[in-house]
Amino acid sequence: MDATPPLLRCIALALLAGCGAVPQPATPDASAVADVPVTPDILVSIDIPFSIDIPVSIDIPRPRDVPRVDVPVAPMVATGRNPVLAGDHPDPAVLRVEQPGGGVAYYLVATVDQGDFPIYRSVDLVRWTRLPRAAFQRPHTPGGSIEVNGHHYCHLWAPQLVAVRPGAFMLAFTASRYDRAQRPCPPYGEDGGLYLASSASVEGPYAVAEHPWEPLPAGGQASTCALRGSLPRSLDGVSGDCQGTFCHHIIRLDGDVFRDPLDGRWWLSYSWFTNTPPRVDWERSNHGEHSSLVELDAADPWAVRCSASAPQVFVANPHDAATEARLRGACARCGEQLAFTRGRQGESMVRDGRSWGVAEGPSLFRRGRYVYALYSGSAWDSAYYHVAWSAAPTVEELAYDNPRRLVGRLIVPGGGMSFGHGSPVLGPDGRSWFYVHHRLRAEACRAANDCARDVWVTPMTFDDRGDGDGAVHLRARFPAEDTTVTVPLR
Repeated sequence: MDATPPLLRCIALALLAGCGAVPQPATPDASAVADVPVTPDILVSIDIPFSIDIPVSIDIPRPRDVPRVDVPVAPMVATGRNPVLAGDHPDPAVLRVEQPGGGVAYYLVATVDQGDFPIYRSVDLVRWTRLPRAAFQRPHTPGGSIEVNGHHYCHLWAPQLVAVRPGAFMLAFTASRYDRAQRPCPPYGEDGGLYLASSASVEGPYAVAEHPWEPLPAGGQASTCALRGSLPRSLDGVSGDCQGTFCHHIIRLDGDVFRDPLDGRWWLSYSWFTNTPPRVDWERSNHGEHSSLVELDAADPWAVRCSASAPQVFVANPHDAATEARLRGACARCGEQLAFTRGRQGESMVRDGRSWGVAEGPSLFRRGRYVYALYSGSAWDSAYYHVAWSAAPTVEELAYDNPRRLVGRLIVPGGGMSFGHGSPVLGPDGRSWFYVHHRLRAEACRAANDCARDVWVTPMTFDDRGDGDGAVHLRARFPAEDTTVTVPLR
């Protein structure tokens, strides 16, 4: 007699067939299942105070054919090799624009010397497409000046696109400006200026006919600023030397407009020349091209702030021995190809019997607590052209004679190539930084006058050197030794 309690027995049987009597398995009908595979009997044991072995027949349905669907996965990185834009595109500048539907797009412009500025677009900094229309969308004669709203421009260099606010974009560019057409354009005589134009679209057109006052010469607002003549400015047309004023008050070239996200202030960085020949002792000891900053009007960033107290910052002096010594000691290889006074043939440049130096192409960006200034040194067509950096908590502290600012080298030339004059830009992932710049085959330029400059992308890496400042020191890069480009997309 089975002494198992009825309740436990019922629970056990319920797991298999309910609390009723256990049905006996019927003999399979072979004719009914001839085409259906039958599984073997499976013995199920339940570990309770008693054990019941019950044969159970389970029919497993035949799996259906499910079509394979390949779901596209967005790539995590874009990869390629430098140059990312072949040909001759000196002094490139890149603007990052967030798109309404998500993602980002990049717009690149570069020096053309004569004519209009082509605009290139990319979503990953690696693959670039030329847009069908150029910045001004004006006709021009090859080799001659381009006419924009009644003025004629030659030597159109170092352009920059700036997002001022939604629906308002700025084009800043270097040029020699004339009242009459130039065919051909005369040689550049260090007599140009910086000019600014606007557009409702990043793709142009800039300086539309409805804005006949554009392009504007950089400086205080011409119609309202009584102090314009005593502030940094460009002139209405070609003009030589420093016009009888402080040389850093004559904005000649390489403008870069920057809004500091920390405090919302706008700044203009630019380059300027000393008098030729030098007229005072300071010029004789510091003859050449220098870079400075001046604050812009927050309400009207097309104009220099109209105030005698508007901050002006001398950010790069090619003859400053203290900075050069610090750059040389910034890393183990930072002394390689380091100079600010070398020319195409490798010579020490001399003008008017004085050493001539170059510190040009300044640009600004902020990352966290520090704002950075990048600039290029030595002649553009030399094997020594390179990129240096300085960093400080505020723009005013970037002054070249401030010993507390951080300094270092970003791009070191080598392998018969030199690199420089570009712009820093945030990557598509919103975290990585890159420097988009040009590359010169310096040896080909020296030996065969083949001086075309193509576009390269170099990553910017921030190192922690254990000095308490954190990961803020830009690592020196040697792009001639590695041409690969890897851009994180998300």
